[in-house]
Amino acid sequence: MLTAIAIALDAHTTLAFAAGSVLNIKSGRAVELEQRTLKRSVWAADDVPTDPDWPTLDSTVIELTTDAPDIAVAFSITHDIAGDVRRYVEDQLPSVGRLLVLRPSTGSGSQVVAAGRHAFDLAQSAKEAMRSANCGQRPGSVSHLFVAAPNALTFFLGQ
Repeated sequence: MLTAIAIALDAHTTLAFAAGSVLNIKSGRAVELEQRTLKRSVWAADDVPTDPDWPTLDSTVIELTTDAPDIAVAFSITHDIAGDVRRYVEDQLPSVGRLLVLRPSTGSGSQVVAAGRHAFDLAQSAKEAMRSANCGQRPGSVSHLFVAAPNALTFFLGQ
């Protein structure tokens, strides 16, 4: 049995994503993450069984322009950031031709993610949506990721 690494990710979302990419699933390490919601909780990818009543992830692809190879992803879990991301992309990222919007089926909110297992499942759904949206893109195209989500979920996305 593996001893779990316990991490408190009181950091910028970028660092949570980077930590997940370093401690990826293939690292063979069990990870427990301190997640602050209304109280401190410890989340892990297998902390509770999956609940079919948990919100799922809805995805929408918005075509911005046909001659730009990149994609931007607005991962709107705790806050709906799609409008802000679209404005930023249109003003600052001319290489982005499509916007993938990922939202919980119940709408964004601070209490949407129920547990570590739910965060892990949402991260897996986001990964599949991004792969599907990138299907057929030119080699070398870039994915620009914008996240409003709990750091534990962002960690799992980085994995």
